Amino acid sequence: MGAAVAAVVDHAAAARKAGLSMPDTQVIIFGNPQAGTPLMQARPEIAIDLPMRLMVRDDGQPGSLITWQDPAYLAERYGLGEDQLAPLNAPAKIASAVDGR
Repeated sequence: MGAAVAAVVDHAAAARKAGLSMPDTQVIIFGNPQAGTPLMQARPEIAIDLPMRLMVRDDGQPGSLITWQDPAYLAERYGLGEDQLAPLNAPAKIASAVDGR
């Protein structure tokens, strides 16, 4: 069950266009309808947090800082059971695969 990238938001590029500067910061929006649809069927309000997102930011250290929403927070917020958490763990798996820290 793979995920597809829906969009990449480049906040640093937007800042430059506005005549401002900030460290390189992108948000990668990705999801899988087979994983997300059952969650939204059970808890429609979770749609505000789906598709999943990863923030990749240059924090001045070697490598990039990768941040995502904690699945435990989402589970608590939406009253999800353990069996429903697996799709929400995708960002952590992706981050651990690419993070060099």
